[in-house]
Amino acid sequence: MKRLVALFVFLVPLVSAAGEFSSTLVVQTGFLREGDLIVRNITDLVSKKTCLTFYIGTAGTSPITDCYDVVGEFGANVRQAAHLKEGELIIRKVEDTKNDRACLVAYVSTPGTSPAVHCYSSAHRFKEGLQVDDHLREGDLDMHRISDASAGTTCLVAFVKTKGTSPSTFCYPSVPQGVGPLHQENELKVGDLVVRKITDGANNKACLVSYVSTEGTSSRLFCFDR
Repeated sequence: MKRLVALFVFLVPLVSAAGEFSSTLVVQTGFLREGDLIVRNITDLVSKKTCLTFYIGTAGTSPITDCYDVVGEFGANVRQAAHLKEGELIIRKVEDTKNDRACLVAYVSTPGTSPAVHCYSSAHRFKEGLQVDDHLREGDLDMHRISDASAGTTCLVAFVKTKGTSPSTFCYPSVPQGVGPLHQENELKVGDLVVRKITDGANNKACLVSYVSTEGTSSRLFCFDR
């Protein structure tokens, strides 16, 4: 009898927890393919959140997801707004015109790679397109400064030239009529680790780029006000 009572006491919390379960309705509300890049739009109809998930149609890739509030009815209207190719590096601007959202996507078309994605508000479409307005090479690191004039946004893309790598990107508001190049201000090497401090004089930003000099590495990029 005591054993039955103990078992009942143990099961009561489990029954209560099971009674509190609730589900949300998550559906795919859109799909876009541009070259090797695949974009799926996933919407949570209950919370009114929509997400763009990016991945590359190659072996060993990993997805990147960006979620945001839905404006009005559910879903998104996704299109490619611009496209650049710099050597092995492919850069695409994917825009959700329904929710005023844009994402800069950078990747290389090699097995094991994953896209780098940075999303931002983009409500102004008077001037479409992306422009590479500066390029810096330091050792095995390539840095591209990308201008998105239609959104008043600048993005940096860091890319280590080695097998199986993935790039990184960081975006921030452009300084109107800002002038100044990308410049390496400092460099640190400790074992296999490389850390470079890169400044963007036109936008008063400094960025730390870190990576290791081995195959399959990916850069990590973090920017802040100078």
